[in-house]
Amino acid sequence: MIGTTKVSGARKGGGNMKSKLSALKFVRNNKKQVWVMVIALSVTFMTMYVVNFLLMTTQESFQTIFLVQPKYLTMFRLTNETAGIDITEEDTEETAAEKRENARNRIVEDLKKIDGIRNVYYTQSLYATYNAIVGQIGYNIPLLSQEEIPEYLDHMGAKLVEGRMPSGDGEMLVDEVILKNSKKSVGDWYEEKAFGQVFKIVGAVDSDKMVCVGMPYGYTNTGWYFMVLCDEAHSDMTQMLKQIGIEVSENDTINDAPDWERAYEENVEKQLTTAITAIMIVVTVFLAISILVAYVSFLRNRVNEYCLYMSIGFARQEVYGMIIREILLIFGGSICLGVVLTAGLEVTLAKIILDPLGLCYRYFYWEQFCKIIMAFIVIIGLLQIPISVTVNSIKTIDRMEE
Repeated sequence: MIGTTKVSGARKGGGNMKSKLSALKFVRNNKKQVWVMVIALSVTFMTMYVVNFLLMTTQESFQTIFLVQPKYLTMFRLTNETAGIDITEEDTEETAAEKRENARNRIVEDLKKIDGIRNVYYTQSLYATYNAIVGQIGYNIPLLSQEEIPEYLDHMGAKLVEGRMPSGDGEMLVDEVILKNSKKSVGDWYEEKAFGQVFKIVGAVDSDKMVCVGMPYGYTNTGWYFMVLCDEAHSDMTQMLKQIGIEVSENDTINDAPDWERAYEENVEKQLTTAITAIMIVVTVFLAISILVAYVSFLRNRVNEYCLYMSIGFARQEVYGMIIREILLIFGGSICLGVVLTAGLEVTLAKIILDPLGLCYRYFYWEQFCKIIMAFIVIIGLLQIPISVTVNSIKTIDRMEE
């Protein structure tokens, strides 16, 4: 037998008990078994929560690029048909190029007339990359002239904090967060694996929009775009283009706030929610099976103890109540210990891994905490089955021979 709880004797004549069965006394008398279960449950709590914490750093970190930056910088490319460019077979390359340039200039000037649009560039772009614990995002950044860069930085709320402003071909300013994330510093080559030793980081900027910008280097780029400096109310380029008489088609490339928001919901929120839910289900099922197997053995080892309680006058309901109080005490203690372990591990991971990588995070997720508590409640509910069977099958000493 694992151990018994000390109880007060019954009144003569089978009257009311002097005291109810104590769950605390059982815990004190069976510390080893209780601590094994508490530690197992608290480590499970910690694992479930920390996995969510790490996966959610992707969502927290990507929010700036997906949801904040596109409200101030949008970009698009249009087909000749959408832009109203009619290039016939009779056109020479020179006249075709002139038509394209005239159409682009017209679009730029028409958009600049809209209140809420500060400026529009038709320019080359590069991409910046940002790596989270799970997933990577690439986004286009503008290559501007030396005179245009200060206006861009001012619009994006970026300030130079290290190095100098670009003044030559291929010189770059990179956000401090992106520098941390890519393990680069001022003086290094920008995206050297992709472009070689072409673009040089000459300065670091501090902003809340992960701003990167540079100067062109010949025609080394990742595409030409219309880049629009706008406010949030004018960050829907489909609507802005409609205002100047241009209807966007599915063949056009529109990277604006609504487009990035849709991509965030589909590629970040939904995927992370699905992954976290799947992990929760797997862990909960595994934990439930493990706890059920362990607790059935636990109950079997205490059958004689329960028999003794009923023989000296305790009712089945009182034995059942004691078992439930023991479970609540064990699970409650596990949750408290799990919270402490989780907080310590989160702080450690943040300082060792997340901060050096320039990742965003928050420590507390109420929804995830509630999900874990609900998983524990489900397990407690499942434990009612073996508990009920055990309690209902208890025989008193005078009936054990029957």
